Amino acid sequence: MFHHKEDLEKAFNKELFVIKNDLYYQQIDLTKNKKKELLRVDISYKPHSTLSGDTYSLRKTNDGRLVGFIADAMGKGLSAAMSAMAITRFLNYFFDELEEEEGFVFDVWITKTLKFLQKNLFDEEIMSIVLVEYDIHASVIKYASCGMPAFFIISEKGEFQSIRSNNPPLSVFTKSVQSNTLPSVPIAKMLCYSDGLSESLLRDGKLYASCLKEDFIDSMCVKDFRDKVKERIGKGDDDLTYIYIQKLELPKTFKVLRIPSTYEAIDAALLGITQYLKAHYIDSKTSSQIMLTLSELLLNALEHGSFGVDKARKNYLIEHNLFDEEMLRLEKVHQRKKIKIVYGILPNGKRELFEATISDQGEGFDTMVLKNIVLNAEKFSGRGFVIIRKLLDHFYFNKKGNAITIQKFITPTLEL
Repeated sequence: MFHHKEDLEKAFNKELFVIKNDLYYQQIDLTKNKKKELLRVDISYKPHSTLSGDTYSLRKTNDGRLVGFIADAMGKGLSAAMSAMAITRFLNYFFDELEEEEGFVFDVWITKTLKFLQKNLFDEEIMSIVLVEYDIHASVIKYASCGMPAFFIISEKGEFQSIRSNNPPLSVFTKSVQSNTLPSVPIAKMLCYSDGLSESLLRDGKLYASCLKEDFIDSMCVKDFRDKVKERIGKGDDDLTYIYIQKLELPKTFKVLRIPSTYEAIDAALLGITQYLKAHYIDSKTSSQIMLTLSELLLNALEHGSFGVDKARKNYLIEHNLFDEEMLRLEKVHQRKKIKIVYGILPNGKRELFEATISDQGEGFDTMVLKNIVLNAEKFSGRGFVIIRKLLDHFYFNKKGNAITIQKFITPTLEL
């Protein structure tokens, strides 16, 4: 029997599977000239219907360059979805092939993309696409934007720049694609997006393009921007796809703790953070959500990181009533290992952001398993992740998987 809804869901899951993202919930630590910065690259992908003409991927080369694209296939429905899936498959396959051979070369990637589309598009079809390479070490961004909306850049000095498309949309008649470069050193934020975002309608009938720039400039992080988009246009009138890149330094006002790997030290740290939130007049509900999350994460850092106890072993110890005894033994063995906690509040007018990073000296984990949150959210297990996603606004891991940064919006209320 033909189950239309079930088949559409399978097709959509196939789309998600074909899309590649090497940076799921991951931030990159940058250190240049003793200057420490964080690079956060987030992608929002919200198809308007099950079959999407929008697609993207974000890859990381072996030498640390970030390579990504957003594509928007002409039309709607099955035809557009098939074109989007085909270009995604090809771009990711050829990326992997280049990496396995002589290493990724941006201009070769573009040339092969054009050849592929010339053989796979109908005469009347067009494909809008932006391809970007961010060379973190050389501090250079290469891009080829073909019929896509202008992407936005904000410098560290707060200066706004709009980078227009440097090529027309691709078709079977396209002869060549031009690429350009930009210095990335002064970039604090960057936004690349498909026209589904800018051409969705506001409540007054105007295009969101009329206030997109304003919302991007005013946003303090990707979650803040997403909230602004949702408030303005809801689900939008088309597929909504955008890449939000942010480079930042943590304020010197942030508190830094390095505690031994003991339960007593964790309790003392939690008490100190509770007092910090109280001193900043954070409401009790938000404070409780933050503290519940931090308690869970610090216990994870202690037991899984410092002590090296995996989930299976922990379950075994609990089932056989050996857990408390074993933790006390491990505490004596590993208490010299440090757990680092960095936390503070980022002010931004009415809306402020609490941010905390917890890192341990453990082996970490493969953060790519977090893709299952996207592909099979209902089947994804892990009590810690369930708590994080429910109580927080956003989170990031480091590459090794032994450090997590959490974000929670707060609205300070003066208590009498």
